[in-house]
Amino acid sequence: MIRWYRRTPSAQLLSTLAVLGLAGCGNLTAGGFGEAIVVMSGDAPDDGASPQTSNAQSASPQSSSVVSSPRPFDSAALVSSPGPSSHDDSPEGEVEAEFSLFLVAGDGDLVPLTNGDIRVRVDLEGVEEPQIASRSVTATTYTGLRMVFTEIEAEVDAGLIIGGEPVTGPIDVEIDIVLPVTKPLDLEIGDGERVEILIDLNAERWLLAVDPVTKTVDAQVFAELVSVVVR
Repeated sequence: MIRWYRRTPSAQLLSTLAVLGLAGCGNLTAGGFGEAIVVMSGDAPDDGASPQTSNAQSASPQSSSVVSSPRPFDSAALVSSPGPSSHDDSPEGEVEAEFSLFLVAGDGDLVPLTNGDIRVRVDLEGVEEPQIASRSVTATTYTGLRMVFTEIEAEVDAGLIIGGEPVTGPIDVEIDIVLPVTKPLDLEIGDGERVEILIDLNAERWLLAVDPVTKTVDAQVFAELVSVVVR
């Protein structure tokens, strides 16, 4: 059973935060409003959609975290490599993440989609895609989705083989304080339009980069492999 958690403020507070978020959106003057809905998958099934994303952009200047690669790893080869040939080869378990979400407006302003940090738990096989955010936003063009992670941990039950040996149990992504990840979007939300954004954690890929001794994954590898799709 998949459990996911979300801090749920009162309806009045949520409304107030939405208004504040929109008011702080700089020069957005399109006039109308639409709805941005965000869902998440541990590893979304390949439905042929092209992710509107590329490598993670640089960390926020407000953040003191530094994303580095402590050991040699060809993440580009991992990104381009095909996934396992059968579903039976996929890791089984779940991944838990704590983070906050923002849409990046055309003028660079951040529009909050969550009330601070939320904690979400999804299965590693992408069986379900829980809705993690739904927010009214100004109808205009958005150029990115910003995710600020404070924790990512996978609990692998089976199916992960590293160097010919099975790896199970908790696996942590190494985060120094926070991990800001911005993925580019070409998203135009019209007046009254509902747009769904999928965050695919792509756990099946970055789990292959785990150090089987420390059971950790480099944050840069995770950041490169997380993808965002508008659908």
